[in-house]
Amino acid sequence: MVTVESNANRTNGITTVRTVITNTRSTPQRVRLRSRLEGPVWPPRRSGVLDPRWEVSETGAETEAVWQATIRPGRSRGVGFSSPAPPTDPPVAVVSSDRHEGDESARSSDEVLADLDGWRPASEVLEYDP
Repeated sequence: MVTVESNANRTNGITTVRTVITNTRSTPQRVRLRSRLEGPVWPPRRSGVLDPRWEVSETGAETEAVWQATIRPGRSRGVGFSSPAPPTDPPVAVVSSDRHEGDESARSSDEVLADLDGWRPASEVLEYDP
């Protein structure tokens, strides 16, 4: 079983959703979440590249956004997104939560890169002293 804690805040016409998913089982769980907001979803991007855990599909005026990831036993994972749509309660719904039997080495390179922290050199290294 997974537990989901979520909140939505609206500021200046933009709704920001923050969610924490916790795997309370003793096995890895493959979890899929869907936004319940009535409008487009703006998932996070890094350097302009969409987070690979998000699947966004548009059909006409409808936008469907689903987040999917594997959560290890006893671990939590945060996910967030924004939207111009007004908040709903709850802002996300669990589409599925299934035992994940797969091998972590089967992850795509995009998924591995998305899990890495950003790195920048210390500002002291970048200072220029003529």
